[in-house]
Amino acid sequence: MSGLKRLCMAVFVLANALALAAFALTWFGPWTTEASALFNLEPYVIAVLVCLAVSALGMLVLLCRALFSRRTVRTVEIATVDGGIISVTRDAIAAQASHIVEADGSCTAARVRVDAKQRGHVRVHVRVLPHETVDVVVKGAELHEELMDGLAAVCGDKVEDVSLEFIEPESVTVAAADEGEGEARPASAPVPAASDATDSTSEITVSMGSARETPREG
Repeated sequence: MSGLKRLCMAVFVLANALALAAFALTWFGPWTTEASALFNLEPYVIAVLVCLAVSALGMLVLLCRALFSRRTVRTVEIATVDGGIISVTRDAIAAQASHIVEADGSCTAARVRVDAKQRGHVRVHVRVLPHETVDVVVKGAELHEELMDGLAAVCGDKVEDVSLEFIEPESVTVAAADEGEGEARPASAPVPAASDATDSTSEITVSMGSARETPREG
């Protein structure tokens, strides 16, 4: 869960708790008279109204998510043979992606996220942890091509796009630059777009976040 979602959830819970306490204290407890008298104060009334507004907005968002959010599927239908259905699980797709990324030993799949519809296309996002500093443009293009070919063996033509995100390598190595130039560009330097090497619906990004932030997922 992202920091923004955590903050919104905390504000929603606190607003509900404060609004509930404001009204409950006027009905129950030894301070019903004092709690009722507080509603004669304009700042107090405004604060309660704000809490009620936040509570109502939060409940509306939860209702919309319950009604319209996309159902998460665990298996994806790949093909139909003689009336039977061939399907593959999202975990199997994630495991195949991890195996492809880690095949040459230079990188680890720190996290793999698979988004899929039961009869639709599959989208795969891989967070790549290099063991040493790599040229993310070159390595990213290689991994993208290998993932597209390797996942096709599992998902057929259902793979819609593959996205790669490179994070801070376990060890930073600085290669010698050409004569007359300084040190080679570090891993954290801006990376040119890799649109020529990848599919238009895919992306390769660089993030300097720690590899320990998120475990591998299916």
